[in-house]
Amino acid sequence: MRVALFVLLALTPARARGVQLEALEPGREWRVDKIDFHGNDTVPESELRKAMVTKSRLWYEAWRFWRPLPEFDPATFRADLDRLRQLYRNYGYYDVRISHDIELPAEGNAVRVVIYIEQGPPVYVEAVAVDLRGTPLPPADRDLVLKHVPLERDDIFDQGEYERGYTYLRTYYREHGFARVEVARRAEVDVRRHAAAVFYDVDSGPPSVFGDVEVSGTHETDPEIVRKEVAFKPGDPFKQSLVEQTRANIVALRIYRSVRIDEDKSQDPKVDLHVRVSEGPSREVRLGVGYDTEEQIRGLASWRNYNFYGGGRQLGFAARVSLLRRTIAADFLQPHFPGQRDRIRLIASEQQELEDAYTNDRSRLSPRIEWGATRNVLPYAFYRIEYDSLSDVKQRVRLLHPGIAPPNAVLSGLGFGVDWNHVDDLLDPKRGWVANASVEPVGGFLGGDVAFVRAVAEGRYYQPLPEDLVGAVRIRLGSAKPFAGTKEIPLYERFYAGGINSVRGYERWHVGRANTFVSDIAHDVVGRKIAAETEPIGGRSVVEASVELRHPITKSLDGAVFLDAGQISLDSWDFPVDDLQFGAGFGVRYKSPVGPLRLDLGFPNDPPPGDPFWQVHVSIGQAF
Repeated sequence: MRVALFVLLALTPARARGVQLEALEPGREWRVDKIDFHGNDTVPESELRKAMVTKSRLWYEAWRFWRPLPEFDPATFRADLDRLRQLYRNYGYYDVRISHDIELPAEGNAVRVVIYIEQGPPVYVEAVAVDLRGTPLPPADRDLVLKHVPLERDDIFDQGEYERGYTYLRTYYREHGFARVEVARRAEVDVRRHAAAVFYDVDSGPPSVFGDVEVSGTHETDPEIVRKEVAFKPGDPFKQSLVEQTRANIVALRIYRSVRIDEDKSQDPKVDLHVRVSEGPSREVRLGVGYDTEEQIRGLASWRNYNFYGGGRQLGFAARVSLLRRTIAADFLQPHFPGQRDRIRLIASEQQELEDAYTNDRSRLSPRIEWGATRNVLPYAFYRIEYDSLSDVKQRVRLLHPGIAPPNAVLSGLGFGVDWNHVDDLLDPKRGWVANASVEPVGGFLGGDVAFVRAVAEGRYYQPLPEDLVGAVRIRLGSAKPFAGTKEIPLYERFYAGGINSVRGYERWHVGRANTFVSDIAHDVVGRKIAAETEPIGGRSVVEASVELRHPITKSLDGAVFLDAGQISLDSWDFPVDDLQFGAGFGVRYKSPVGPLRLDLGFPNDPPPGDPFWQVHVSIGQAF
């Protein structure tokens, strides 16, 4: 036992006792080997490290062993201790005591920094007074305002919650027609009694309406382009969200480098606004290369004019090539037609789909109209006329499922749908929900060679959870039913499940029971029948569901665990929720300028015969 202890001590790097900053040798260059915290029961360690300028090497940078450790500057570290004290005061701990030790190495210049925290008792809120002056609110609204002030009696006096109270009151009034509202705040903190009194004074000012809109900065473009994006009319009740929506509309035109909206500084109930823009190029050329584990390497080239013959019209051309898709497309966008908040789009495309089960050459023309019902709701209608030429379909597929693979067909469909979007970030949402639903009759009175009706609905929900977790849930349902003499849904209009954005852990389109796959028959050299390659034929119905937990690992790297489920059915309007196949796994997401770069490792619970028991999925963007 003594020998083992001696060996352990011999292998442990020797360090001198901890010293204070004043004991460090002046002028010597010190490096930070490690920073440890003790006693931080309330404030997360991640917040403490974020508040400090002095840094240690991050754990995922250990492989950069040839680079020197971060520098340790005594003056900077002394200021860091003050920053930590202020951070604790912001959290309500005014009696916090912070001390430190600098552990010197037996040799070298890498020090270990130990920070000791005695947070002491917190300051509690003993009173919150909110004085609402000016135009009286209806009793129900007044009660609502007072109920949602973040700080309450007996709460710990948190500086962030105190500031959020000011922001909440000001935002509420401005959203309900009081543009000239003034909010004053003060807090009286008695450190000896560990008590705080919080006061908010609100002067609503007069009920306000929107006035005139002035536009400046439009040298090459027509100011009317900007005016058409204004989300309100003169005389409408003032709402802060409409000002924000106006700015978002103008930014979305993609022809202005910057957009700024200023309100006049008077106390007049009529609020005039000044929109200042800085023009940018109206034409854009994009060249890009991407990769995911299904499409493999893909290339993109596009040209777009965001102000085609003025008026904010758009004309674009794009070409995209990958292992699964080859597409060339042209599209035209006419904003503010037929109504002020509406727009129409015309898309023409030529596409080749190179799936394992078939090859399809598709020529499509599709006009679409979108009604800007509200900021977050987008109803739309579309028509498509297309010619599909199907090839490379196994003969056994055609024999077992007559009508599933028409060699040439014209499709004529009229669809209706609606999108709801209530998320905080389109690329990497952490709060809110998204839903969409569409229905499309094809054929019948619309003409064409096949007739069916197709309906799809999908919902996604995102919710922040304790410990910086984010929960994400997705559900998708789809079904199609042939009619008017059509026997079967064509292969390229059927539903499939499994793969990178579906049920992870499975190969692309490999979710399904035996009756949703067809194996061609081949013969060996002596004439015996053997099963050749198995092809998915999809289904008339699909159900998919996913649950994912996401958590930050570093500032630019997130981790995730997930559970996906799905199944397809050969019957219409049949959602086999009692016969799901599951895939579970974990992954990481790197935050890049183009969206999260995603790497997932998934494990299927019931893979088809011959498929591997794990799949690696690489892509750009969240799975949902």
